[in-house]
Amino acid sequence: MTPPANPPVSPVTAWPPTPGQRSPVALFVVTADHRVCAVNETAEAWFQPPRMLLPLATFLGMADHDERGDELQALADDLKARRQPREMRLTLRRADGQVFPALLMTTPLADGEGHHLGFEVVLLDLARWTDREALVPRTQDEAMVLRLQSMEQSLNLLQQEMEGFSQALGHDLRAPLRHATSYLRLLRERAETVGDATLQEYGANAQRATQRMGQMIEAMHDYVHLCRARLSPQTVPLGPLVHSVRARMPARPDGAPIEWRISEALPVVQGDPMLLAEVFRHLMDNAVKFTRTTAQPVIDVGWERTLDGGHRFRVEDNGVGFDRMHADKLFLLFQRQHHSTEYEGLGVGLAMAYRIVERHGGRMFCDATPGGGCRVQFVLPDGTLDAPRQDSPA
Repeated sequence: MTPPANPPVSPVTAWPPTPGQRSPVALFVVTADHRVCAVNETAEAWFQPPRMLLPLATFLGMADHDERGDELQALADDLKARRQPREMRLTLRRADGQVFPALLMTTPLADGEGHHLGFEVVLLDLARWTDREALVPRTQDEAMVLRLQSMEQSLNLLQQEMEGFSQALGHDLRAPLRHATSYLRLLRERAETVGDATLQEYGANAQRATQRMGQMIEAMHDYVHLCRARLSPQTVPLGPLVHSVRARMPARPDGAPIEWRISEALPVVQGDPMLLAEVFRHLMDNAVKFTRTTAQPVIDVGWERTLDGGHRFRVEDNGVGFDRMHADKLFLLFQRQHHSTEYEGLGVGLAMAYRIVERHGGRMFCDATPGGGCRVQFVLPDGTLDAPRQDSPA
């Protein structure tokens, strides 16, 4: 029978080969049926086998029920099948009772015709080496575990920083702002008493600025809370949800009607119903706000399936639009595409909606033209949410 095509191995001219003697590492040879047939002095001194041709697990001092024996069996089978060197880390016990961390490095052996004969083993006592990383580089799995542990530690530190930041927003920054607002009120009252109109105007402007700063602090606190809050994923029928949001939309100041075109077959998705309602509320509120100067405003809410089974939603209007060159800042906190004297708001709605969609494993993007309306789209994958997070008191 022709042996399988595998990477070439060095042929053994004499069987069993003689392992190196007086080596600082244990060297031995294992047959095709997993029995130790030759050892060097170090291996014999470490394990003191009563005889040769012991099963490998028995030679290494393992009991019959030891799970490491199954791992050694799997390693030997893989060596025979793939004919490639393998290594394995494990903890062993010497004959004198000393426990040590070991690295078992194996190389398959074959005769001149390519038939599998067994394998030779180099066994290192890792406790004897001061620079274990230089001697034995970490395996890919070990490196990945360490990387994940480092990332988890960084994430925990970041979460602690966010909690401290939320505490500062919720309490520490509000107190001096309240003091500033109180003194500005007293300043305006004093200016009114002395009849200084200019000082009154300055005080009024400063008061408006502090009020706006208070609103921004409140918005940042809400945003941080959103980033930390635990999701409550459920099955959410979006039809009733969107119509409920639509019913609470404010009317235009001039009383002109808005033509709403809401898809009659909005899908059922997996997500947090309260947060998904916030996404549609922010997007629909923006559409109402930026169509207030349009003679016949139309707001379209629809959806379609994506190729990977997700859902792509859109909220589109025929309002003032904006310059798409600035679209990269659209979903950042306090970034506005229109002057605050024309349209009220702090520029937080789209940032909040973007973060909610992101926490549901989705993405959001926008397309607009000055004077040609705006279309905000977001994609929700099929049932993917980020890891639940325990909400912490602010």
